[in-house]
Amino acid sequence: MKKTGRILAAAAALAFAFAAQAAAEKKVNFDVDMDIGKKLPPYEEMLKKYVADNRIVDRKYDYHWDIGNVFDNVFRLTIDYYGQTEKRIKNPHEDELAALLSVLPPEYYQYIGPYLHTVPNMPERILNMPGIKETKNQFPKRIARELEGIEDLEFLSPYLYYVLMPESWPDYRQTMEKVPRPSTRAKVVHDPAFFEKIKALVPDDEFLPGAEKQDKVSASDLRTLEPTKNGLLTAADVRAFTRTLDKVNAFTKDLKIYDRINTAGTLIDVWEKEHGTGTQVSLLKDMVNPCQRMVQKIRYAGLEREFAKIVNTEGFDTTGWAYTCDKTVKAYRVSMLTRSVVAGILMYQQGVYDAFRDIAGKRIGDLQRETIQAILEMYEAPTADVLETRKNRGELGRKIIDNNQFIGNAPILVLY
Repeated sequence: MKKTGRILAAAAALAFAFAAQAAAEKKVNFDVDMDIGKKLPPYEEMLKKYVADNRIVDRKYDYHWDIGNVFDNVFRLTIDYYGQTEKRIKNPHEDELAALLSVLPPEYYQYIGPYLHTVPNMPERILNMPGIKETKNQFPKRIARELEGIEDLEFLSPYLYYVLMPESWPDYRQTMEKVPRPSTRAKVVHDPAFFEKIKALVPDDEFLPGAEKQDKVSASDLRTLEPTKNGLLTAADVRAFTRTLDKVNAFTKDLKIYDRINTAGTLIDVWEKEHGTGTQVSLLKDMVNPCQRMVQKIRYAGLEREFAKIVNTEGFDTTGWAYTCDKTVKAYRVSMLTRSVVAGILMYQQGVYDAFRDIAGKRIGDLQRETIQAILEMYEAPTADVLETRKNRGELGRKIIDNNQFIGNAPILVLY
């Protein structure tokens, strides 16, 4: 009961913080239009537009195992041309890399600078940065004590110099001072009279081991006839959804189906970004509403009929299954919350990281803001949903873990 109380308190704190943050910042829309296929051109037409006709060079083959044994002459001329030109194409991440290096403490340059000097086409502006320039062909001077005295350590590849940092080793973290644990002693003196009243209200013989089971039907035992996006869950909904997972996972294990679903998702992402409705990182929508996104892709890929046959076995249509799944996943995440996750999210909400968010540039700052908002929405669930999901959390958790934290091909990320 104490653990449940802490979970509910944490969930309430998150909900309050989320509301405060949403009022202060413009929210990114992570909603999923499962009927987006009605707006897009047909799957095959989009596939031809963005895949078949979007190649710089015609490779003359579709799969690497059918590449043939004749070197294509046009491809040879193309790579000869690019190899002989002296004009350098600016990398789109060059400015961001320079900004990140400028905020990195100089004492860490010795671990990454030598490697940067070995990377082909690394911009001169980065290689000539004060602190980076001096590290060329230099071996780090600050080395973890676990590696001191190893023979020929100086021949280690610059790519692995980060391993030499004392911070990379567990002993370094273990020597950090630990925060003293607060006292957990009860602040209220034991009151026998109070517990006598409790016993009168809750007789022992009804709850002790071996007590006769009471066959009482409650709302928790009833299914929701037409699941909606914001409706509350029941334990029966969660159990029915959980029973579909084995078949859903098996459905997406077929490589042709898996590839078609993922390709459909890519085409949807491209179309949304072209029309200004997508997120910077499309995976964020999959994290916030994984099952609605999966159904969206399945419908656009033309596989809804086959998928419906699976979820119909438990009385779901594809839309109701997607809503039930996403609400269950969010409630499951909240039920698994740890103190460290709650603390990290609340620190962001309290503005602890605001000073560092945009220091590496607007693009990275916007990406960080979008990612944090996605995490907040991943953990947005009504208290009632959390309590109902907890009743079947063991079986649900086992099925998610057994499928590597995926439902079908949808990522079910749970932070610990």
